[in-house]
Amino acid sequence: MIETVDRIAIRALFVGLILMAVSAVGLVGQQLPDRLSLDEAIRLAKANNPNFLSTVNDQAAANWQVREAYGQFIPSVRTSLFGTWQEAGSQRFGTIVFEGQSTDWLFSGYNVSFGLTLDGNSIFGVPQARANKRATEARISAAEFNLESVVALQYMAVLRAMEAVAVAQRQLDRARQNFDIVETRVETGAAAGTEGKQAEVDLGRAEVALIQAQRDLRQTRLLLQEQVGVPIGENVRLVSGFEVFEPAFEIDQLMQYAMEEHPTLRSFRAQESASRAAARQTATSQYLPSLSLSASLRGQAQEALNESFVLSQAQGIANSRVSNCEFQNTLNDGLNGGLPGYTNQDCTQFAFGPADEAAILSQNAAFPFQFEEVPMTVSLSVSLPIFTGFSRERQVSELNNQAEDAEHARRAEELRLRTMVTNTYDNLTSAYRVVQAEQRNRTLAEEQLQLQQRRYALGAADLLLLMDAQTSVSTAERDYLNALYDFHYNLIALEAAVGRPLRVR
Repeated sequence: MIETVDRIAIRALFVGLILMAVSAVGLVGQQLPDRLSLDEAIRLAKANNPNFLSTVNDQAAANWQVREAYGQFIPSVRTSLFGTWQEAGSQRFGTIVFEGQSTDWLFSGYNVSFGLTLDGNSIFGVPQARANKRATEARISAAEFNLESVVALQYMAVLRAMEAVAVAQRQLDRARQNFDIVETRVETGAAAGTEGKQAEVDLGRAEVALIQAQRDLRQTRLLLQEQVGVPIGENVRLVSGFEVFEPAFEIDQLMQYAMEEHPTLRSFRAQESASRAAARQTATSQYLPSLSLSASLRGQAQEALNESFVLSQAQGIANSRVSNCEFQNTLNDGLNGGLPGYTNQDCTQFAFGPADEAAILSQNAAFPFQFEEVPMTVSLSVSLPIFTGFSRERQVSELNNQAEDAEHARRAEELRLRTMVTNTYDNLTSAYRVVQAEQRNRTLAEEQLQLQQRRYALGAADLLLLMDAQTSVSTAERDYLNALYDFHYNLIALEAAVGRPLRVR
């Protein structure tokens, strides 16, 4: 027995390892290709993001809610089948005892019932279910649009982190170049040894900046992986490019897009419609009568396990019928003129014979499916609520309040979008001008650094001027990078406020 248990445990462990391997293969199969565009990242997110998929799952329940609402107009059907065994012996019903039951009994039966209930909830349930379905669809569309915006922002964050690594690498290269220049002057005695130490410190700071930029890139990749829902290896390259352009949108047109097409606003409007449909349903259905119609078809079978008991019962009945027949014949013969309208009968016809015994045994063998039908029952009831302790009024008031809350939420969303469209468009136009300015600053800083490097190499400038020029270039590159991606971030924010893409990806 112990060996058998061990074999079972080993087999279960082996199956578990196989399942783990299959799962691992499935995860590997989810690995991305070497090149990942923004559209591909959004497509993967829609197929794998857990939060979005949990929202999409609501669609199935909403569809079934509509089917259920229509199904209220179709009679319900229920069926049941039962079997019972009853032991021989005395049967007690309260204080009454029935003695002498000398056989076990088998009982079986079936019941098929039909029911239909029509009330206000049934009549007004269809429009409410359809309104809830539209609200669910709008909520899914809003979640899909929000997911696209979040993935685009995180995709852009990874691109920015990659650019930051490149900037840090250039800073490190310039720091090494400056260090070489300073070391050359120190070795020739043209500069003090402290200048070499200062250049070395600057080189170390550039190395630290590169390490931090690489760490930030790894973290932003993980955040993008969290949104996409599948692993993103370090070898995956993001290949979508984004150009800076002068915004030339019409603010009134953007506002119209937001008020008419924004998925989130449509979701709020659909929720408001669903809330009002629920309020109308309750306000009307609670005062309408309810009609219930039901019907039941039944059958039952009964069999005694003691055939001798059944035969003795049938024998007793036959003997009683024979005795009664003989008594009637004797009475008819003894009366003057006989019994009115009575003719002597052959009493042997009532005697219990082999054919009767076979028929009784065949009739008794009814378990489990030799059912005898029970007369059908049909019932109809109509009820009308008169006074319910103000519960109807409370429910109507609560649902009306929820509908008003949904209206207020929709108006608040409209106001939020109006403010967001105006602010994000202003931020975008400002970001474009900042990009142009920072681009000029970066060019000037690079020219100044080259000039100071040549002057320092010739001994016409001191180390402080060279370090200041290096710092200016590093600051200008970081500021340009920030301005560049602030433009892209603000464009995504404007798209999120408007509710539609504003450039071709």
